[in-house]
Amino acid sequence: MARQIAVSFENEIIKIVYASLKGRNLTIIKTLTLRNDEFDDFLKKERSRDFIAVCDFKTFYQDIMLLPPVNEKYFKNIVETEAKKKFPELKDFTFFHSILGERMHEGRRVKETFFFAVGNDDLNKFIGRFGRHGKRIKCIFPAPFALSMLVNSSYGITSEPLLCVAESDAGKTVFLMKDGMPHFIRTMQSPDKGIHDVDVQGINMTINYCRQTLRLSPSQVILIGTPCTIYDAVMEPAAPAACIRNISNIATSGKHTEPLEEFLAPMSAIQHLKELLRFNLLPKDYRDFYLHKAVISYMLFILLIALTAGAFYLKTKSSEIYSSKKKAEAVRSEIKGMEPILTAYENKKKEMERFMPLINLMNSVNASPDMQKALIAVSSLNYPGMKSINTQSINIIPEVKALRISIKGNASAKDLLEMQQAYQNLVVSIKNTKGLQILSDRIDINNKEFQMELKYTEQSETGAPK
Repeated sequence: MARQIAVSFENEIIKIVYASLKGRNLTIIKTLTLRNDEFDDFLKKERSRDFIAVCDFKTFYQDIMLLPPVNEKYFKNIVETEAKKKFPELKDFTFFHSILGERMHEGRRVKETFFFAVGNDDLNKFIGRFGRHGKRIKCIFPAPFALSMLVNSSYGITSEPLLCVAESDAGKTVFLMKDGMPHFIRTMQSPDKGIHDVDVQGINMTINYCRQTLRLSPSQVILIGTPCTIYDAVMEPAAPAACIRNISNIATSGKHTEPLEEFLAPMSAIQHLKELLRFNLLPKDYRDFYLHKAVISYMLFILLIALTAGAFYLKTKSSEIYSSKKKAEAVRSEIKGMEPILTAYENKKKEMERFMPLINLMNSVNASPDMQKALIAVSSLNYPGMKSINTQSINIIPEVKALRISIKGNASAKDLLEMQQAYQNLVVSIKNTKGLQILSDRIDINNKEFQMELKYTEQSETGAPK
């Protein structure tokens, strides 16, 4: 993962951690501690644009609500409505909620829900400081929730209530945890660093409140960071105390001159960023603004790619168009030079068209059998018994490899029987003549005229058609 910067606002002191995360291994690059009046100058000089913020809010609102188990889609609206009833002074705010569990209450099942809110006026003060220098807050977390992730990673998630105590420039922060989730948060004013008798008194008062009001009895007091290193109290806490001084899976590189236990909240925010996102207190308008900005930037990037691709395509096509234009001009010049040849060709073609009928006739004659042989074949039809047959006309039409012969005549017989006999003799004679084939024939018995269509095919020496 790239370098991350977490900023922890602790009253008049601001602590900054530069770190990178790979898996669960956190590498600390640099730490800084600034006064509040030095922070704007830091933002001017810092090149990084995105930051994670952790805050010890002076004013916040919390409650454990008992709500009906409705669909999660509508549950957030119910939480918001109940918060406005509980805290009428809370007008414009940002909140998150976490469901602690379900139980029976007054005969009905309810969801036990922890609610935490901060006014948007307070949030906008933090956001505005970054915005004035062109910087952006990616997420903003309450410090107790960042530290709760540190407790979970050190102790594991336990059903036993734990009362955790942390320290910052804003004072002591005490929060009750159960099942890995904060159930109650309290800030205590403390003039000195570390744990003293006055702090133990405050811790014991908080333990009594948890027992009496929340019905939860802390099994341990968890001291986080500097309360472990500076412990100057004679009084004993009402529950056994244990310490957390460092974050597990941590390495260092670069420069950091101060003890790391003073930077536990921003370090934990970087290490557990994904788990903490549900506790993000960035106002909705601020999130929507950067979401729309990101979408617009993405669309502009896509548009830029499309325009670049289009320009490259047009450049490629313009080269092709220019090449095609040059080729067209060359063809046009060539065609222009061929115009006299085309004109001469058209004139020759017109002259040739006058001779085409004669050429076609010659071609058909050359392609057809010998007409003389066809006439000999027809004239050989005068056999005995056909004396009454008179041929009036013979018409020969050339065809491809054949001749069509049309014969018209009459049968001048003394009676119908003699006419019929003479015509049949003619038909038989044609059928017996090589090369001749009857296509059609008819005879009119009234005027004794007949008409025949024959096909003549020249025969080879073997008797087969050529």
